[in-house]
Amino acid sequence: MQVETRRITHISAEQKRRFNIKLGFDTLHSLVSTLSSQPSLKVSKATTLQKTAEYICKLQQERVALQDEAQHLRDQIEELNATINLCQQQLPATGVPITRQRFDQMREMFDEYVRACTLQNWKFWVVSFGCAQFSILIRPLFESFNGMVSTASLESLRQTSLAWLDEYCSLPALRPTVLSSLRQLSVSTSILTNPAGIPEQATQAVTGADPKDSPS
Repeated sequence: MQVETRRITHISAEQKRRFNIKLGFDTLHSLVSTLSSQPSLKVSKATTLQKTAEYICKLQQERVALQDEAQHLRDQIEELNATINLCQQQLPATGVPITRQRFDQMREMFDEYVRACTLQNWKFWVVSFGCAQFSILIRPLFESFNGMVSTASLESLRQTSLAWLDEYCSLPALRPTVLSSLRQLSVSTSILTNPAGIPEQATQAVTGADPKDSPS
């Protein structure tokens, strides 16, 4: 009787072990893209483990690349903050009133900043949409800020900044702007029909290159 009980227990444990192993391999098969893309394909356990190891290595490489990009962006932020601090130190104590010359200079600086950042990372162009023919997301806010906020005095800067925030950065004001921006982004670029062409389109937009001159 005890022998029979042990045999049944052993069989049950073995079935559970095999079930767990099968479940684990099925899970790997569904998670690894090279395997899940062919669900009907029968592969050996050795192949499954090999493809899983390759997939993990690929994910690790992508993670390292993303970490490097994030660090690069953090370094850029530090450089920009240092530049901003330097510019602030060079401003006269009485502030700088809004002038046409200053307005145009700020616009040129903004365009150059968008161009430089886009050439380093085309994704910046999608966010800023900064060139003249695509004045959509950041540019309208920049233009309104540049034309409305005064630095004639600290009090003037405070008052005009608060007024600008209330008028242009409230949720009721931003919602239609963002909706319009997304709509224009969809119809003015190939982001819906050919997302892979966006990097080239971004480069052409900030360099003024003619699409006809690009290699087919």
